[in-house]
Amino acid sequence: MADIEGRERLQNLIGPDYVLQWIIGHGGMSTVWLADDTVLDREVAVKVLRPEFSDNREFLDRFRNEAETAELIDSDNVVRTYDYREIPDPSGHTFCFIAMEYVRGESLADLLARENTLTEDLALDVLEQAAHGLSIIHRMDLVHRDIKPGNLMITQNGQVKITDFGIAKAAAAVPLTRTGMVVGTAQYVSPEQAQGREVTASSDIYSLGVVGYEMLAGRRPFTGDSSVSVALAHISQAPPALSTSVSAETRELIGIALRKDPTQRFANGNEMALAVSAVRLGQRPPQPKSAVMTRLAPEPSPTESTRMLGAVTHPTTVRPAASATVTAPPAPPAQPRRSGGGGGGGFISGVLLAVLIAALLGGGLYFAWQAGLFDGAGTEPEPTQTPPTVTQEIVTEWVTPTAEEPTVAPAPPTQAPQETITELITPTEVTAEPEPEPEPSPAPQPTPTQPQTQTQTQPQPQPQTQPPPATGNATPGGADEFLDNLGNMTNGGT
Repeated sequence: MADIEGRERLQNLIGPDYVLQWIIGHGGMSTVWLADDTVLDREVAVKVLRPEFSDNREFLDRFRNEAETAELIDSDNVVRTYDYREIPDPSGHTFCFIAMEYVRGESLADLLARENTLTEDLALDVLEQAAHGLSIIHRMDLVHRDIKPGNLMITQNGQVKITDFGIAKAAAAVPLTRTGMVVGTAQYVSPEQAQGREVTASSDIYSLGVVGYEMLAGRRPFTGDSSVSVALAHISQAPPALSTSVSAETRELIGIALRKDPTQRFANGNEMALAVSAVRLGQRPPQPKSAVMTRLAPEPSPTESTRMLGAVTHPTTVRPAASATVTAPPAPPAQPRRSGGGGGGGFISGVLLAVLIAALLGGGLYFAWQAGLFDGAGTEPEPTQTPPTVTQEIVTEWVTPTAEEPTVAPAPPTQAPQETITELITPTEVTAEPEPEPEPSPAPQPTPTQPQTQTQTQPQPQPQTQPPPATGNATPGGADEFLDNLGNMTNGGT
């Protein structure tokens, strides 16, 4: 909502000539919008400057002069400036903006963030095109002062375009009262620029040399915890040597561009372009201020490296957030298709799993039957003919050892509870013990076991032990009485 309101406010200030679309970039001093030029029917980039810069009269004077001069620059390696306007703001500020060429491509900073390094051929191609763009700027007595990967745009065709030139020089007129405000970027600033000395065209050459070093090494020559420490390193430290995988000619080229003394570097973009062209031909770079450097560097023609540079570029022409929301929805429809296709496979796998479980259960039951685990269950109906001691002992599982052990040795009934604990852990002991319990012979012997079994299962031993004594005592007693009566009968009958 705030973005819409801000766009409406800016649109009212800009007028109908440029119709704002959406923000495509932010800078330390400006915000860049994609807009439609309704007069010339083309897309443009509208850069709106912040009030703290537009309200400074000295800044406005210098920025106005350089913006007007930039409109006269005609180079394929420089982003063209179409229009510059200053509009009084109802709030009391001076509203100013620049309408520039809109480049369909990406910055070198984005390319390096993705690729980390570039091959030597591609890096030299970028350096030659950028140097040629600087040569056009330097011929008009302008100094960019902020050459860095973020200000080098690469199109789909592999063409390098310098953008934001002149603004850093105009920013020098603004008092540096804000924290972190520097003229240029600390990671690419020249030593004289960091020391506050006079800045010349060779300062842009130093910054371009830092860019070349980063493209080849995958890192900047100097790093630090703060911008101040990095700036001090540019002043006093020598850059680390490049890898020997880089040709000696290219290493010498970067070394000349990174010399601390600006008079020992290439003087301007034209000398740098001539040196890069020589290195691309396999020659050593000519020394600064040599006779070779007096001629005018030709405009670089597209090569195979240029085509390859365009191939690795990923142009971004719309809002990243919008592209993400457009690509996200197609993912959900794919999920039902996968689930539908997997339904048949899931049903078949479910049937196979059921069959496998049934087979495992059947095999388990079979092995359990072979191991005698079901013998107790099979003997349960048999003990019904005999006293039901066996059936109830299988349920309790710790009566069985007490019923058997007394038959062998009636003394250790106290050890039976200790063994029952182990029987609960190993069920094989429970199944093995019911087998010696059929009690075919213990009919005359249950008398010593009666007190022990009665203490545990009182209602069951009584029918076991009482009938045998009754039948045993009645049989001898009845025979004696019968013989006595028979003798009496014979004696009395005679």
